[in-house]
Amino acid sequence: MKRSVLIVDDSDTIRHIIKVYLMKLKLGFLDADRADRGLRLLGSSPVDLIIADFNMPGMNGLDFVRQVRADARPEVCHLPIVLLTGGKAPDLDLRAVQAGASEFVRKPISSAALTAVVRRHLGLPEGVDHLVA
Repeated sequence: MKRSVLIVDDSDTIRHIIKVYLMKLKLGFLDADRADRGLRLLGSSPVDLIIADFNMPGMNGLDFVRQVRADARPEVCHLPIVLLTGGKAPDLDLRAVQAGASEFVRKPISSAALTAVVRRHLGLPEGVDHLVA
């Protein structure tokens, strides 16, 4: 079965780059340009992983993570969430983990590094492209 990733980032360019980086894993993608839209997508479409930006207009990444973790549905509240940021503050990783992020990654991130993070959270073996059933 094809695995699906929700990408929540206010930058069209970043969302596109993430998809290109992960293309060889043959994943399905949903994307949202705002956290509230990402939450709505979670209400209507099952996903296996969330990749979200830390800094977004309206609801930021930390609040988005908290909202996902507070969801009553086990298939939503237990999703792995990778939070990305270009921010430099030293406490961002601690704040992300405290909010409930599964992993915190600073931008810029290479294709290989992001692929490794996604493989780990989806339980995909290293070095083997994901096969669609």
